[in-house]
Amino acid sequence: QLFEASSCTYTYLLADAGTGDAVIIDPVLETVPRDLRLLRELGLTLRYAANTHCHADHVTGSGALRRALGCRSAISRASGASADLRLGEGDQLRFGAF
Repeated sequence: QLFEASSCTYTYLLADAGTGDAVIIDPVLETVPRDLRLLRELGLTLRYAANTHCHADHVTGSGALRRALGCRSAISRASGASADLRLGEGDQLRFGAF
C-alpha cells in the first residue's frame, strides 16, 4: 500500500514473487517516479496499471506508466473512460500465478 498525500490517494502494488509480474492499482501521476523506482528496486515487471474508477481527486498515472514500461491500462467499462482493457463483471487481470 502506497500513499499520495496531496490527494489522500492510496495506490496498491500487487506482485507474484515467483515470476516478478506486477499490477498497480490507482496510480497517481505525481508519484509515477516513486512507483517506477519501487518496481525497479523490487525487480518487478508491471503488466497492468488499473484504475478502480474515474478519479476526480487526482490525475491517474496509468498513461505515464504505460509509456514508460509498456504495461496495459485497465478500467471498468461502466466508467466511460478509455484504457487498453475495459473490464466488466467477471473479467480478470491475470499476472504471474494470480
